[in-house]
Amino acid sequence: MSHIPADFLMDVLARLRVKSLLHFRSVSKSWRSLIDSPSFIKMHMERSMKMKMAQSSVEVIHRCNLNKFYLLHLDLSEDPHPIIDPEELPHPFGRRYDHDTSVSYKGVYKIRFVGSCNGLLCFVDCADRIILWNLATRKYFELQYSGIVFPNISIRDYYVNYGFGYDSATDDYKVIRLITTFDNSILSERSLVELYSLKSNSWTRFGDFIGFDFGGDYGILVGGALHWIRYQRDLEQTIVAFDLTKHEFNFIPRPELLGNFTLTYLGNYQGCLCLFCESDEAADSSVVWVMKELGIKKSWTKVLRVDSTCTYMRSIDHSKSKIATLSLWIKNKETLEWYNKEKKILENIKIYCEERFIEAVFVHCESLVGTSWCS
Repeated sequence: MSHIPADFLMDVLARLRVKSLLHFRSVSKSWRSLIDSPSFIKMHMERSMKMKMAQSSVEVIHRCNLNKFYLLHLDLSEDPHPIIDPEELPHPFGRRYDHDTSVSYKGVYKIRFVGSCNGLLCFVDCADRIILWNLATRKYFELQYSGIVFPNISIRDYYVNYGFGYDSATDDYKVIRLITTFDNSILSERSLVELYSLKSNSWTRFGDFIGFDFGGDYGILVGGALHWIRYQRDLEQTIVAFDLTKHEFNFIPRPELLGNFTLTYLGNYQGCLCLFCESDEAADSSVVWVMKELGIKKSWTKVLRVDSTCTYMRSIDHSKSKIATLSLWIKNKETLEWYNKEKKILENIKIYCEERFIEAVFVHCESLVGTSWCS
């Protein structure tokens, strides 16, 4: 097939699903080299994302029961939205460490979600082992141990936050680990930052920062930076961003909130930073803001108000046309719902799992990143 022009071949192959491309890698050395090339992987991923936004169906991953993961195919063209062929996914940590009691926490082996980007998911387990997992290829990569020495917990308390994202400036995937210590004797918080680069397969440790209490949540990737809500004693909540290229922290201005509101969760809504606020006065009311221009305070726009008690909410946008935009929510960690902007109602979606406890939900988009990893 050497007579086929390379540009034409790339254009045709870029339209195929990952499963088919993995088979076509065996056609010849030239096809394998083409499919594994960074330029083709990027081209295929960009086209996959565009196709996903144009479809009337969407693949959603949700986790429940500590270490069980499910792939749900939702058909948005029908009302109510049925789930097609729910599939339990064999997570790498689950396969490898089901019987490893040395890393269990109080007798339970727990996996913690760190982030999602370009078809890759990032997880950390009880033993602080971190993996990147490509759902489409079923390939995974375990990060090398950073060698961090945790603080002496006999005199200090500490907690750890993670984040995962893509740095387009260096074409690199990065994991951030933020260890914040609290010294009870002097009532002081300090933070230590470690950053992992997939390109160099190495960790870099940064200096001492003023303490960042992010409440145990994972960073939200928007505009090449990871974002968290910072909780500080007796001070107003703020939004903190870590730039994955410059490797520095910045503060993001919060919107002007009328009344008393608590900042609860951040999200990525159509490429913009999204903020969920709960009213301290109206227990059954939540407000959603979107920052149209990252870092510009006046660009905050209130997009909707949900009259519902939502103790845990996430926005995962999916536009099946230029007119209709649906957002995915998690309510009380028990039910999965779409907010229909046209009807202004929450639509419940039936979920499949043994225990109705949802910790992480996100829309999946296929990619070829990491085709040479373990499976």
